[in-house]
Amino acid sequence: MNFNICYMGPEWLFHLRRDFILCLKYALEDLGHQANISPAALDRNGVNLVIGAYFLSKENLQTIARSGYRYININTEIIDQDMLNYNPQKVDFLGAYLPFMEDAVARWDVVLDNIPQYEKYECSAHFLRWGHHPKLRDIEHRSNKDLDFYFFGMLSPRRKTILDSLTQAGLRGTADHSCPYFLRNDRIARAKVQLNLIQDDRYTHVNSFRICYLANNSCHILSENETDPANYLDYTEIITSNNLFERLHAALVNDRWRECGLAAAAAFEKQKMTDLMASLLDTTGPI
Repeated sequence: MNFNICYMGPEWLFHLRRDFILCLKYALEDLGHQANISPAALDRNGVNLVIGAYFLSKENLQTIARSGYRYININTEIIDQDMLNYNPQKVDFLGAYLPFMEDAVARWDVVLDNIPQYEKYECSAHFLRWGHHPKLRDIEHRSNKDLDFYFFGMLSPRRKTILDSLTQAGLRGTADHSCPYFLRNDRIARAKVQLNLIQDDRYTHVNSFRICYLANNSCHILSENETDPANYLDYTEIITSNNLFERLHAALVNDRWRECGLAAAAAFEKQKMTDLMASLLDTTGPI
């Protein structure tokens, strides 16, 4: 089968979705399918895996829905209270995004908590779990790391306050709101510990995009305890904002971070993305 992975969002966020898109591509190819990456361009001769459709206008969503193209909507945002991410300005959920999802040949969702929400709208969806893939082991860790910690992702005021407290305490680290993936990967390679911090009180669901890529690459991850029904945090060491400095310092002693990173990778490798994709395609049925 021919799959076309099309991302509909802005270029800066495309970099943050790079790992997820490649994980889909590699797993589909392992299963004998053809998988192309075509940002914002649908393929009439294949099944389009649409990511970031909520960035499109209502008119564009309606055009795609009426086009006759086969597409699977891959949702990456929290669905609750007839909104995405509790933000009524993000998309016209009931008037545009929901009809777009209903007209898809299938719906895949990366947030396990979202799956019961679809029943409310009388349409079904399948959980898309992220798993290990050897081709995504592309961090070449430095033998002599010069950063104690690194964080990549939206630098909300809450996250910035926590990160600033670490540097003020004398730890060496850096953070990126958005950057090309090769810069991010260089900084991951330089850092002994990777951080996963809650954005703010509204957004407490685990960021599988961050956790899974880091676990795939033998990184030691210190993470706050987020909503995580899929158990992605099993590959991390749970901390709080109050004990982060203490736990981070402990990870640096005798390079304990190295052993912890290898343990995370060994555990994550048991969830093979190719097997997960095969199961997802089976449960999805004819497309």
